Amino acid sequence: MQAQRQKLMLDSISRLIRRGALSNALNLLIKLRPVDIAQVLGQLPQNDSESLFKALVRSELPKAAEAVSELETDKAVELLATLGREEVSRLLQELPSDDATLLVSGMPEELRDDLLDAMKVEHSTVVNELLGFEDETAGRIMTPDYFALDEDVTVSEAITALQRRSEEFEMAFYLYVVDSRNHLLGVVSLRQLLLNQPSTPLRKIMISDVIKVATDTDQEEVARIVATYNLLAVPVVDQENKLVGIITVDDIIDVMREEATEDIYALAGVEADDRALGSSINSVMRRLPWLMLSLLAALVVVAIVQFYVVTIEQAVWLAILIPVVATMGSTAATQTMTVVVRGIGLGEVSWETGKRVITKEALVGLINGVVVGLVVAGVVSLWTSARLGGVLGLTMLLSLFVAGIRGTLVPVLLKRFRLDPALTSSFFVVTITDAVTFFFYFGMATFLLKHFRL
Repeated sequence: MQAQRQKLMLDSISRLIRRGALSNALNLLIKLRPVDIAQVLGQLPQNDSESLFKALVRSELPKAAEAVSELETDKAVELLATLGREEVSRLLQELPSDDATLLVSGMPEELRDDLLDAMKVEHSTVVNELLGFEDETAGRIMTPDYFALDEDVTVSEAITALQRRSEEFEMAFYLYVVDSRNHLLGVVSLRQLLLNQPSTPLRKIMISDVIKVATDTDQEEVARIVATYNLLAVPVVDQENKLVGIITVDDIIDVMREEATEDIYALAGVEADDRALGSSINSVMRRLPWLMLSLLAALVVVAIVQFYVVTIEQAVWLAILIPVVATMGSTAATQTMTVVVRGIGLGEVSWETGKRVITKEALVGLINGVVVGLVVAGVVSLWTSARLGGVLGLTMLLSLFVAGIRGTLVPVLLKRFRLDPALTSSFFVVTITDAVTFFFYFGMATFLLKHFRL
């Protein structure tokens, strides 16, 4: 129902813009929730989206800011680039500091300083501090707007402070307990505040074993921690255990979506900013390098095949069966690699557990290789000869076994060296598996032709 309503609204707004009735389209848009506005802006043609966004900024700046925070970063930056410097700075000041930082970091460097200069000092100072942390770390995505009180404060005083200052904080489901130097001592939930006596000091009801992250913790690890412990927010501390910010669950959901998208795209050799409704030129620029890399890998395999041209001329069936050899090895490698890369993303697979995973995937590859090899050997034996069937059957066995080992070893090694296991695994694993498979396939066939008939 919601999807139909969204489509109907998008069609109505599109028609109004085409007729030149921008003000009417804007009136419809303003009635929507910010997330729905973001979806409309993201699906409209670029020119229509820019015109409507400019009108929204001039009419309803707070709502425009909320909508921008719901957009993909690249799309949001693209829309902001159509505005003047003053308009962008005013819009960014409407956003929480973590969202403003995300957008500023996506802009060209020469524009960042101008925007920060145009913003109010208190807001630009916070954004500058967050920009000082490495990209994709807890420090970069945290918000410094947290609710913290001294350990000697009573429950009654804490509730009063929360009622008086709640609008200052992005999320106040947790109250963090700190000492006079802002060291994190514990955490108290709103439920605990309501269930304890008003005169009870916070130090007596706080949980001292706080689940926390450091400013340099990778955002993917932060997402794993929040998901594992079902948290609504996680505190961020510096090297001295001083509380410097919190990361809320809505930001974690964005991180999880972003990381999952990156992994899916990377496994297919596509970059994360390539979108179905995006620019054709952008898609070409993002995909062409990987296509050229794949072409290079294919030429390596062709060179191996060319080495056995004489063998192929003596037994044409060897060439006919090449698609079977290539497809099965690549498919098995991709299956293993996908499972392992996802396991790395979930924190299940690491350098320490790698040996166990390699053993398991090698066993899976061996068993699958035996089953597939027997089936292929039987079918090919009926078509041609038992020897050729045996060659292909043994090739399948080796290919799937190698795919299991390589599909595990390569992503684990890449992660060990702090490289993205999804981004380069596909190229390395499939290329190596194909090279080994063809070398064995034609090598064994050459040996049999030399001494027997296939």
